[in-house]
Amino acid sequence: MTVEQQLKSDHEELDRLLENTFESLAKGDCTDAYQKLDLFWARLAMHIRAEHSCLFPRIQRLSQSLDTPADHNRSEQLAVLLADLRHDHDFFMSELGRAVTALRLTFNFGNETETVVIVHTILEQVAERLRTHNLIEEKRVYTLLTDSTLPEEEIQALERSIQKELDNYPQRFTRSETN
Repeated sequence: MTVEQQLKSDHEELDRLLENTFESLAKGDCTDAYQKLDLFWARLAMHIRAEHSCLFPRIQRLSQSLDTPADHNRSEQLAVLLADLRHDHDFFMSELGRAVTALRLTFNFGNETETVVIVHTILEQVAERLRTHNLIEEKRVYTLLTDSTLPEEEIQALERSIQKELDNYPQRFTRSETN
């Protein structure tokens, strides 16, 4: 599977996990919503880690290796784009942390109805921004590798490192919970 396919497929899996969380919230099942949201949050963190530690640095190096003035301008534009994507990633992690905390507090202090509304609102904001974010990644970032002249062994090494990050679940999750 190419890097582009790996990460697009992961976007689709993350979309399903988020939809599952919305379904639990719609039922008012805070315990199930908490478990599903925690998994979504962890999986999104894994995806982000793969991009930050593997993909973005490689794309940045690739763009910086270009030496014409037009290429230099594209390299600067790419740096701004990657900074914007990182900013989105910070937003997602922060907002999901708020949602997880709200659900966790419900177990101690009750008021599930109000919590469901708050968490649903947070997740709607995350979902809306995530849709745009993912389109930008898929159309403007992931395709850069397809269009590049990287040696095949470098591309394969990148694919392996990304897959390693996508498979690196936090210890609190068993394999059966993640499938």
